[in-house]
Amino acid sequence: MKTKIFTWSLALMFLVSWLNIPVTNAQSLKPQDILKKKYPNETIRLIKTADVNSDKKQESFILTNSGNFYLINSKGIIVLINTGISDEEGYEDYNIHIYSVTAKEKHVALTATYFPSNTQMYVYRYKDGTLKQVLKVMGDIDVQIDKQGKVYQLWKNYKLEGGWDTAVGIFTWNPKTNKYVGSGKYVLQ
Repeated sequence: MKTKIFTWSLALMFLVSWLNIPVTNAQSLKPQDILKKKYPNETIRLIKTADVNSDKKQESFILTNSGNFYLINSKGIIVLINTGISDEEGYEDYNIHIYSVTAKEKHVALTATYFPSNTQMYVYRYKDGTLKQVLKVMGDIDVQIDKQGKVYQLWKNYKLEGGWDTAVGIFTWNPKTNKYVGSGKYVLQ
């Protein structure tokens, strides 16, 4: 009896290794390890992990020094979301924001700021295991997100006689159209 169990165990281990079936759960691996395994030359600049689709499983968002923005979904699949977000543009400060736009939906925003002001923001919606860009906005003073999930673009509205006033554009998520709707004085990219 022990010989049959041992034989079946050995056969099963051989089959699993031959088929290259992963034995570990994606949730048990660290996102850094998953990225390093697939992209060994990437260096992580910033990482944030959260459950953005309320399935009680974590997704990870990674910005690398090469300027690539990745998603590692809850199944451990790496998806390249954006490229070219790097210091060559003069950015010095990066951040990943996860915020609610409705009671059931969260968005992910990547901001890159170069001083003394200018902030570039890329906003993504999680859908079908990946991130879809839903807003790209720059504020030459700042870009902010409030507690209700509204995005504020603050920019310099120059006067003919010299100087400038602060102009504010407000972007609000419309769940019926799945788009941000702008109001106030705003400039889209």
